[in-house]
Amino acid sequence: MRVSACMGLALSALMACSCRGAAPEQFAPLPDENVWRLADHRQDIIRQSCPNGPDDGFELSFLLSAEPVSLGEPDAVAKAFPGMDFLGGWTLSASPSSFGGLSGLKVMTSGNLLAISDGGAFVEIGFDQDALAPTERADLAFLRDESGEILTGKLAADAEGLELSGDIALVSFERHHRVIAFARDICGSNARAVPVAEIPDAPPSLGSSIRNNSGAEALSMQSGRLMIGLESVIDQLGPVAVVDAGGEVQFAARPWLDGEGLPLVGLDALDGTLFSLHRAYNPLTGNSILVSETADDGTMRVLGRLSKPLTVDNFEGIAVVDRPDGERRLFIIADDNFSDRQQTLLFAFRLRPRGS
Repeated sequence: MRVSACMGLALSALMACSCRGAAPEQFAPLPDENVWRLADHRQDIIRQSCPNGPDDGFELSFLLSAEPVSLGEPDAVAKAFPGMDFLGGWTLSASPSSFGGLSGLKVMTSGNLLAISDGGAFVEIGFDQDALAPTERADLAFLRDESGEILTGKLAADAEGLELSGDIALVSFERHHRVIAFARDICGSNARAVPVAEIPDAPPSLGSSIRNNSGAEALSMQSGRLMIGLESVIDQLGPVAVVDAGGEVQFAARPWLDGEGLPLVGLDALDGTLFSLHRAYNPLTGNSILVSETADDGTMRVLGRLSKPLTVDNFEGIAVVDRPDGERRLFIIADDNFSDRQQTLLFAFRLRPRGS
């Protein structure tokens, strides 16, 4: 999506124009029986998404250039990232004009990275986790609607958040705020959209309206609960909702995230820990990025802060994976907005244990 004009406390006047409302005074977790769970809907999703059965369909395969890039001077990097170590970074580029706009990110069981493009496409990035390097191959498949037609137009195709669970991919959208599911591993690019949750422009539990370009940017499942994060700032917090059993979004069902006043743009969860990516843009100073983790007990740890003079762009996707040797690896990816003035950056980090 286009970078936000919100810059936290430093630009509170701008935020007041776009981020009205107040965080709930109290949060009430949904009972287990009132939570939307993928396991309860998996077979229906597969049946509706793949009415013609298994069939991979057509995917665009192409070579991907991955040029190594430095994050910055070692001392500056160490100071900026107290909770993780920089492992490597790459500038990604490819000849197809449909490559770009990458937002949501997850690590596949193969080790490859799956991203969602706000041009309305899945993009699989080949990645060798052992060699810690892109394989310079990528595949792109356009998203389809409920009737099997390719999603077109910004209103319908502005995909932003991504979650993977087995053979199902869940995708969140801005503008037409919603979450839909695809049985991607069953019928590939032929997978049709299956509605999961419609997000009103003014959800009752939010107490505020959602602007077109500040909607369901982040998506993840934690302990089986589907969470949606808005690219908005209310009371200096990033709003997070839980989807209930009826497909409604409940913004008072869990605490919101402290992003130091930066809008929430990415989520991932692992073993009860929630990882979040926050980003804001200022025309004078560029992008400001915050990466944090929130434990089950609600304690938050800042993993890193990224801004100039370090290498930075419009980072929007975050993914975390545990390696067989016990290393916990974190990736972030930047949305270039299909602009020659921006880059698709991919950074990899190794998380440090708490207290280290």
